[in-house]
Amino acid sequence: MADEEKRTQAEDSSSEAPMGAEAAASAPANQLTLAQRLDPRHWGKTLLDYVSGSVTPMLPGIISAGMIKVFLLLATVAVPAWEQTPTYTLLAILADAGFYFLPIWVAWGAAQKLGATPLYAMLVAAAIFAPDFIALVEATPQVSQDLFGLPVMLASYGSSLLPALLLSYAAFRIERLLDRIIPGVIKPVFVGSLTVLLTYTLTMVALAPIGTWLGNGIVGVIMAVHGVLGPIAPAILTGVMPFLIMFGVHMAFVPFMIQLLETPGYDAIFRPAFILHNMAEGGACLGVALRTKNAEFKAEAISCAVSAIFAGVTEPALYGVTFRLRKPLIGTCVGGAAGGLVAGLLGARGYVMGFSSIFGLPVFQETIGAAAIGVAVTILVSAAVAFVLGFDEDVVARDMAAANKDVEQLPASEPVPQRE
Repeated sequence: MADEEKRTQAEDSSSEAPMGAEAAASAPANQLTLAQRLDPRHWGKTLLDYVSGSVTPMLPGIISAGMIKVFLLLATVAVPAWEQTPTYTLLAILADAGFYFLPIWVAWGAAQKLGATPLYAMLVAAAIFAPDFIALVEATPQVSQDLFGLPVMLASYGSSLLPALLLSYAAFRIERLLDRIIPGVIKPVFVGSLTVLLTYTLTMVALAPIGTWLGNGIVGVIMAVHGVLGPIAPAILTGVMPFLIMFGVHMAFVPFMIQLLETPGYDAIFRPAFILHNMAEGGACLGVALRTKNAEFKAEAISCAVSAIFAGVTEPALYGVTFRLRKPLIGTCVGGAAGGLVAGLLGARGYVMGFSSIFGLPVFQETIGAAAIGVAVTILVSAAVAFVLGFDEDVVARDMAAANKDVEQLPASEPVPQRE
């Protein structure tokens, strides 16, 4: 017992010890002092981590749905009569489902991130746009509703993201509280049902309306900034995108991208910036490949360029070429900004989610020409700047020599015993 008390006292004293900003940001929440908990930087990092961690798991699904929409669009352009076929109708339902049920996907990701029971948040998220509730919203005239005497705002929350994030956090907190205060024998019966009931009540009365107002307000601010800056907005965002990726904050834009696609129905800032940044990384790698005299590194740079441009995978280019050699990163930023400015001036707009590669251009629909010109400018400018600025070939030679030396020093594998 004495040893246990000493360990507890040591843990308590260590949790109260002063910490730097970086240490505070990375420390577990239960080891932070009150001052560190109230630090805006801690709140910002925690919020960013929660949002990106909640949204990231659903991206493959909504990107797939977006690409199906693109396929349907291209197919009807080629064969207009196909739009009247049952196949088109059913595929359109599939594509729309990816976005319509967005609150459920977000609730699942958020609950996984928080370590809560996913189905509690998912059930409440499904209830806020269930068919019977939508019928109340669309009724003419609307009949006012209340829940336990508390007024309920009748609005459509399908495809909404922020209400799902708020209700998922509420469900997590309520579940933890009930799990502590309800005796073990009756926990299986009451923790889940009360979590769902209380979360649903709080959501319908407050969280869903607040989330909707916040989402609309954020979109309003983004559109106002775009209205003031115009084509400069995507140019700036594309130019600084490499640093946002390195700091891991680029995923925080995904909720706003989704909100813009819902209202006003297009994204003229984030979607162009995401695709054009990948093109800029690929272009810079092409410039490096043209400049280098090292045949092995030339092949590596070309591989990174192909990966960025055609697959939308930029980590090899960013960390293996541009950031590592420094000067090519300038080419990425300048080329991205130039392409973003051109795409903005020409009015490029993304209408659905899609891959951030050259194969994702159809998401721009009738503005695909503007986006394609922006892509071409981005690749050419970033390649030219990276080629002209050059880089330190000695760094490449040293890295290649070190890599080859490490391979040579690997222990030889033992011979496999042969059966007689």
